[in-house]
Amino acid sequence: MRTHALADGLRPRRSLWLSRRARWTVAVVAVLVVAVVAGAVVYRFNQRPYAFDRLTRIGEVTYPDAVDEPGIRAFLDGGRAFVGHPAAGGQFHLRAVDVEKPTAAPIWTNTSLTGVESFSYARGSVIVVGRPDRAGLRTITLLNASNGVPFISLEVDRHDRWELVGKYFVRYRATDHKLVITDVGTQKQIAVLDQPAGEHRFWLTDNWSHQQVPTSLDGAAVDEPITVDPHLVRAVAGDGVEVLSLSSGKPDDTAQGVAGPEDIVYPYAEQVFVAGNGTGYRVRAHDRLKLGKAQWTWASPDPQAKLDELVSCGERRVCAVEARRVTALDIRTGRVEYRIDIDGARTLLPVGERLMLRDATGAVLLDDTGHVVRRWPGQRPARLDDGSYLLLPTDPPAGAFPWLGVQADNGATRELGAVDVEPATCTWSHTYVACASAPGRFVFYRLRAPWYSGRL
Repeated sequence: MRTHALADGLRPRRSLWLSRRARWTVAVVAVLVVAVVAGAVVYRFNQRPYAFDRLTRIGEVTYPDAVDEPGIRAFLDGGRAFVGHPAAGGQFHLRAVDVEKPTAAPIWTNTSLTGVESFSYARGSVIVVGRPDRAGLRTITLLNASNGVPFISLEVDRHDRWELVGKYFVRYRATDHKLVITDVGTQKQIAVLDQPAGEHRFWLTDNWSHQQVPTSLDGAAVDEPITVDPHLVRAVAGDGVEVLSLSSGKPDDTAQGVAGPEDIVYPYAEQVFVAGNGTGYRVRAHDRLKLGKAQWTWASPDPQAKLDELVSCGERRVCAVEARRVTALDIRTGRVEYRIDIDGARTLLPVGERLMLRDATGAVLLDDTGHVVRRWPGQRPARLDDGSYLLLPTDPPAGAFPWLGVQADNGATRELGAVDVEPATCTWSHTYVACASAPGRFVFYRLRAPWYSGRL
């Protein structure tokens, strides 16, 4: 075998192309790493609740055809506002406007409504409630929120109870004690059921999605949650309870001896909570698909204690509210998470692991162990979104009054400014506030700044 050695000058050199390719590869990898890290940082910060800015006036719009009568109101849906006011001749005018450009031409206008008592907004629909006529009948009309066109009208008696649950219209018909379920999309009647227990003995199912939407100062939701539970729970014969599917009008489960005629019943998520209405009460939790046997029972240690209400106070927490005490129970086990003395607790508004409520003196923020984070005497709270609250004076003075924004996680408070409006005509969202400030006059504010603004 013969071998040949090459001179140094004749040895093959590493390809210049390969070295350039290697450099480009390293550069591309570096850019990708930087992009991924930057994206992760931006994503993480975007998960934080937006900072509060001061109330920034966007603009106002006045409709000269308005008359000074009750019923004027505004509701928000993202960047749209639905504004309605009474007009001459018993008419009621509804418009959808761009919040950022309220003086521009309306998105749509409906001036064909008459005899309107009030209106509200639920995701996808504007709900118009008519005044009762001489026979005591009123008409509920649903408008398409995209174009203002009515798509269904339903007649109810002034003594009826009715609820819109997603696409299901639930009516308790007082004249013959019937429960009527209608699909408003198909306009088909799903079921007509006997309801001898009456209008107060059926309960809509609460869920965590419902506990994240904005509320009024009275704790009522001013928007429909993204996820609506299409079930209700109702009392049946023999102290029984029935979980009813609204989509079929048929029971998912029924059990006797679960709740007496005076018991407090609270359906939340996949459970039904039942408590006695007398002193020394007990709270029982039932799986809504296995109602016959309680999952757990908690008894109040105070034999004189009387329950006012059961209500969600966290994603996995239900609170037993008494006149001078609140007890938070783990919905999975019934374990007491905290039990605190608080005078006149009402309007419980959970946000994450925090809980804002009203007591006899004002607003109180609690952490997940029941400790008081902060108090605001003389203030009423409303939930703004899943990370913050608004605080307004319990007794607003005449003229402009201050608004406060509160971050739920730490109780940090920002003075948002003072505005002269009637709170009962206002609605708010994560970004905007819309109010009626005079007959036919609507004013719009922005209250959020991005997290990177450096503000609270």
